[in-house]
Amino acid sequence: MDERDVRSEQRARQTLDANLKLIDPVWGGVYQYSAAPDWSSPHYEKLLSFQSDDMRLYSEAYARWHDARYLEAALGFRRYLGAFLTSPEGAFYVSQDADLSAGVTGHEYYLLDESARRRLGIPRVDRHEYARENGWAIRALCTLHDVTGDQQALAGAVRAAQWALAQRALPGGGFSHDARDKGGPFLDDTLSMGRAFLALYRSSGARPWLAHARAALAYISANFRDARGGYLSAPAPAGAIGVFADPARTLEQNADMARFANLLHRYTADDHYREAALHAVRFLAAAAAGSEELHAEVLLADRELANAPIHITVVGGKGDPEAQRLHAAALAFPAGYLQVDWWDRAEGPLPNPEIQYPQLKRAAAFACTQSTCSTPVYEPGEIFATVTAALYQ
Repeated sequence: MDERDVRSEQRARQTLDANLKLIDPVWGGVYQYSAAPDWSSPHYEKLLSFQSDDMRLYSEAYARWHDARYLEAALGFRRYLGAFLTSPEGAFYVSQDADLSAGVTGHEYYLLDESARRRLGIPRVDRHEYARENGWAIRALCTLHDVTGDQQALAGAVRAAQWALAQRALPGGGFSHDARDKGGPFLDDTLSMGRAFLALYRSSGARPWLAHARAALAYISANFRDARGGYLSAPAPAGAIGVFADPARTLEQNADMARFANLLHRYTADDHYREAALHAVRFLAAAAAGSEELHAEVLLADRELANAPIHITVVGGKGDPEAQRLHAAALAFPAGYLQVDWWDRAEGPLPNPEIQYPQLKRAAAFACTQSTCSTPVYEPGEIFATVTAALYQ
């Protein structure tokens, strides 16, 4: 690890450690922000977007550094979502208020213990159920499952995805924002759900999730693609003129689109997805060139398009306990840019046929780089060393 990496780790862990002060010690869940730069002056609202981001980040941090505090935080987010922000049907609500009432503010309420809080009542939960927010939560739950093996997390992700397919799906693979939308459709909803489906495919190896991810990208290409480059936040309303006929394109959405399409290309070898990623990058390159700000999401998209992901393939039946253990170990490898395939020959060829694997008498895993694959790995405990060695050949 060079000096730059050491500094990056120190900064990341300093932020993660400080942010622990904003987590509710009784119910879990992270408050929205600190009103002063001391990390100890919370604004007590709990937004689903913050729970999802923090669950994913603390899960990934635990995978890297095995700090028990990070694991406790990540599991706490899952418990909080289950207790307060989950509908009876398995969808996720968008937020919980900062205050119990005008007379009982969060500054007083959240200092209380469990029993004292419940005697007073529960702060109001905003029960809107949006496709975008559910996609964010699904991805976070998948990450928690991948790192820890928490089956409740994966079950919650699957249930939310099934709800979204039943209640928010649009013809052609897209998703509405709410049950009734003013305007739209919106790029964020279908993009968020597409990335969620790809996460579910990695976590479970179940091919229907990959099919849903492909359908989501097809919908995006058909409805949001801008001929100038990039993807629109929403199509222009019919009959719109002037500035209203030129909908927004954002750096954040197009960076996410580039990353989604690129990873889908890695899983399928479908060149249409590579082209879709590059179409997003055309906008990113032009927009970033005119900005003096550093956009981390653009840097991530650029890095991922220029490099193959860490790629681990498990070859073995879905019902084989040895293959199951190898798959679990592959998912836990500490990398944000990670491709995991699970090839059960009974399901036919892999979606990406470019790499061929030998017929073996027992389940095995392979670590692949852009040009080579490792010898077969039969023990879950050997995956980390094998992947690391393949990366530095």
